[in-house]
Amino acid sequence: MKLLIAATLFSSIAMAHESEQNCSLELHDDLLVQRADVQLLRSDNPLWRISDQGQLWINNKSVDTDASTAVLLQQYQAGLRDNAEQTVTLVADAVSMASEALTRVMAQFEVDNGDAQANIDRALNKMRTNLDQILLRSDNSIRINGSKLAGIDNGFDDEMSKAIEESVAEITGNALMLVGKAMSSGEGNFDQRMEAFGQKMEKFGDELEADMNVRGEQLEARGQQICSSLQQLDGLEAQIQAKVPAMQQFDLIQVSTKENHVDTAKTNSAE
Repeated sequence: MKLLIAATLFSSIAMAHESEQNCSLELHDDLLVQRADVQLLRSDNPLWRISDQGQLWINNKSVDTDASTAVLLQQYQAGLRDNAEQTVTLVADAVSMASEALTRVMAQFEVDNGDAQANIDRALNKMRTNLDQILLRSDNSIRINGSKLAGIDNGFDDEMSKAIEESVAEITGNALMLVGKAMSSGEGNFDQRMEAFGQKMEKFGDELEADMNVRGEQLEARGQQICSSLQQLDGLEAQIQAKVPAMQQFDLIQVSTKENHVDTAKTNSAE
């Protein structure tokens, strides 16, 4: 049961790690996506700003570009905008999936008012709070605080591990009580009641696993779509850096393979 809970909770994290082996957004500053432009900020000061028309400012100074570069910049900011929106939604859905799975396990074993449920809720709420400091969304903008990414875990792993350890003990105790109820009540003789109880638990486990597998595969597919989009953006980024050398210091997108963790687009551009 401990493995079931832990695997369910961290499946989305594992999938995200797998995707990061192929592509990632190297964000050490803050990305602000607004309706009219996209900005990279450091301490709320814009390092660069790209309008939805492809105009570029670096350190608050307008940069003259030709028409073809403006088109690349327009496509680049649009791609960053789309990926930011998809990433915010994906993270929220992954946390929601983990929370639902844990809630279903707790409800099945009648852990409704115990310390275990409270501890797990506290750990999940802490993760949500941490995420809310990284990914901020309003009606008019999305802000990804890359400057705070280093603290996103902020003790979550230890707290969740402790909560799971404590919940296993309570779930085990409740499971034994449910077995006792099945032995002493219900239809049929002892063997029939125990067989019915076993079938009920097996059905619950199969249904939970099937549901989480389907949703997990959907999350993974969405993550791979984001990765594919980042791969295309990596090419745009390389072209922009070739035309505007000052943008080379803001290398946000890293694309690599498991066999060769090298940013091939940037390497080819440099050559």
